[in-house]
Amino acid sequence: MKDSATLELTEGQQLALDQLHRIVQASQGSVAATHVAATADGYVEARVSVGCANLPRTQDGLRLRSVEAITLRIPPNFPFTAPSVHTRHARFAGAPHVNWGRHLCLYRSTATEWDPADGMYGFITRLLDWFEAAAAGQLDRPGEPLHPPNALTDHTAGLLVIRRDAPVARPDGPWLGAAVLHQVNDIRCDVVGWLAVEDPWPDSLEQLRESAALPGDARAFLAPVVVTTKHLTFEYPLTARELVESLARDHITPRLLLGLTGFVAGHNRTLLCPDADASPGDDEDTPAAPVHLLLGTPSRGTAGDGPRRTHLVAWHLPDFADQVGRLAVRTAFSGHAYLAELGDEVVRFGTDWLDRQSTRWMRIYEARPEVTVRRDHATPAAWLRGKRILVLGAGALGAPVADMCARAGAAHLTVADHGLVHPGILARQPYADADIGFSKARVLAERLDRIDPHTTCVEAFVGNVTTRLSALDLHAFDLIWDCTANRIVRAHLEHARRTDTAPWPHLATLMIGHHATRGIAALSPRGATGGGTDVLRRTALTAHADATHAFDDLIDDFFPTEPRTDLFQPEPGCSDATFTGSAADVTALAGQLTTGVLHALAEPAHRHTMAALIVRMPVGPTSPQPAGPRWLTWPNDTLTTDEATSYDVRITPAALAEMRAEARRGARLRGSRVETGGTLLGAVDDATGVIFIDEATGPPPDSLLTEAYFQHGLDGVSGHLAARRKATGNISRFLGMWHTHPHTAAQPSATDRAAMTSLTLPLDDAPTRALVLIAGGPATVWRTWLATGDGPDLYAHLATRTTPAIAAPPPSAPPTHLGPVTWWPGGYAARPHSPVPSPRKARP
Repeated sequence: MKDSATLELTEGQQLALDQLHRIVQASQGSVAATHVAATADGYVEARVSVGCANLPRTQDGLRLRSVEAITLRIPPNFPFTAPSVHTRHARFAGAPHVNWGRHLCLYRSTATEWDPADGMYGFITRLLDWFEAAAAGQLDRPGEPLHPPNALTDHTAGLLVIRRDAPVARPDGPWLGAAVLHQVNDIRCDVVGWLAVEDPWPDSLEQLRESAALPGDARAFLAPVVVTTKHLTFEYPLTARELVESLARDHITPRLLLGLTGFVAGHNRTLLCPDADASPGDDEDTPAAPVHLLLGTPSRGTAGDGPRRTHLVAWHLPDFADQVGRLAVRTAFSGHAYLAELGDEVVRFGTDWLDRQSTRWMRIYEARPEVTVRRDHATPAAWLRGKRILVLGAGALGAPVADMCARAGAAHLTVADHGLVHPGILARQPYADADIGFSKARVLAERLDRIDPHTTCVEAFVGNVTTRLSALDLHAFDLIWDCTANRIVRAHLEHARRTDTAPWPHLATLMIGHHATRGIAALSPRGATGGGTDVLRRTALTAHADATHAFDDLIDDFFPTEPRTDLFQPEPGCSDATFTGSAADVTALAGQLTTGVLHALAEPAHRHTMAALIVRMPVGPTSPQPAGPRWLTWPNDTLTTDEATSYDVRITPAALAEMRAEARRGARLRGSRVETGGTLLGAVDDATGVIFIDEATGPPPDSLLTEAYFQHGLDGVSGHLAARRKATGNISRFLGMWHTHPHTAAQPSATDRAAMTSLTLPLDDAPTRALVLIAGGPATVWRTWLATGDGPDLYAHLATRTTPAIAAPPPSAPPTHLGPVTWWPGGYAARPHSPVPSPRKARP
């Protein structure tokens, strides 16, 4: 290697040469460097020889010489920029990963594959691997993406976004036609459709817009398109003449190319100015559309994986196409006759132009599904794509959630909020000073609608959700996000969801704690028995019942036993209370909660019903930190209805299982027809019309159990209820009583109906109403429930006391009007308390 001491090198270039020198010394002759020189553009070039004689070769591989000579170009800021390499010959031209006949493409993505720490050692290793793959014919290894042809883009030529899957050439000839372009701004156009030459072409600009689903004021025009049958080259030429010669190899002659260009240009003049005179003396002032010639070649896809897909480039044709179009009009050809009837003047003009014109390739951004993969395709957000989404609330939670839905490709997004933008919310909500005083929903919808208008339609719904919810067709949505953090809205949704005869979409209720350090997402999938109010209530019960105290912080933040008094009101006076937290806090929580909900929705429906996700923000490295994200799940309740009030009665699986266990034990010890029962704990929510049954207990020891009568005792009941009230944070309280009607209808007897009016309850402060629940059914239904757990027939009635409360203990024996009966005490007594014979055994 020539001494580099006389060269003016950067520190990085000197490092590269030192490393290259050590590589040459250690290579035992397989790598040699013969000359080093500086270039005018600041690079250092080193001539390197690589021994290839011993590389395994195949018939499909490149024909390598025993020693291949290459030139390394080392950038000034090596190793933070990778070197490049090119050959001193053009024998590899047209091979995969060889650009412009000489440049070897070693990296598909230097940003991810080039490691500055490896320096020249890693680069030479990569170079040797390239030669080994070239000799074996594996530059495009099976299963790897094919490298499309390169075109040196000119940023001044404009930008083209391809949004529709490209046409494919026929086996017997190229595809000829036009692309429908939507001019977005002065430099950018979007390809929104294709027209083959044999298709009917629109007669007006309105028809063109309608065919491409464009707005009525969109500027649209056509561009000529040629898609070849064969892969042309690994790079597109730099001159028009070279390009046309390459196309001629696929039977695309200059005459054909000029004719197609002229025909499309003439059609554009008709669309853009339908009243213009198309005679030989046409109006020179008629506006011309910017014309781009799109070229496609089957060059994209995965090596060894089926047919190749069309790769597109766009050649900017300033003024040329319009002049060809005007000349074509003078030759008086029409329709598709341009394929054979070009006038001599057109051909002469086009030929002269080709000889002096360079190619100006536009920048191409691919957005067509056939060749692009969304960056979020393997994430939970993929569930949102193509869905219809309703976001209630456009504030600190709703705005980022709506943004995530729009970016995920939801087909339709509705943002509902009745609030206005005011200065205080700018600290953490995505609004600007110029938005103050305007509707949050409208401002947000207008911004989100610009994210991807080709995929997502965003609309604003301005109004109070609790009064205007009926104006929305809720069943048209796939998912509803309740981001209002409003108890009234939650109750309204629970009530509307309960009373709707059709199944609701998935419902996710999101909440943030008082200091934006915790968040909860309550998920009610389609078909779940409870909505947001129900799921949050279950979350509170689970948190209070946890013996490990893992949810104590959650209880203090969301479900305190005593109402919080330290409310944050950012403005003086009686302003709405809110939480403290930054944009970083609420955005982070919104992202975690949204991702968790989408994870759950992406799972098979049978794997979960109601669920709650609890997330916590990270704290400092020295602060104690509770466990991270946590899911809580619950199966659906058993539902019945109080016919008198139309309230839903929701019985948790645990409560129903306790009733069944007591009924099975009673049948085993007392006989199959002896009634049993006990206490119900839960709550009545009159706002939503739901009666929650959380727990059920068996009969107290002083209860009376017979085949025709059940009387609830008092022994130990008050203490148990007090303990459960405390353990559940006063969420679950005395609700009523349950008993069974084995082998008979689940309907109240005369004795039951009389007892409902007096409601002699086991409480000092007996409420004025209580739930009466009866489980029964015909013999087959009853036996099935005891054997398999399939639900019994149920009767529920929220009874109201009509007589003064009586706190007297129950009598020691059944009422005399029942006659001589065998009766049993409650609890775990194994013998009946009666002088009459023991009850008959239950039949199997």
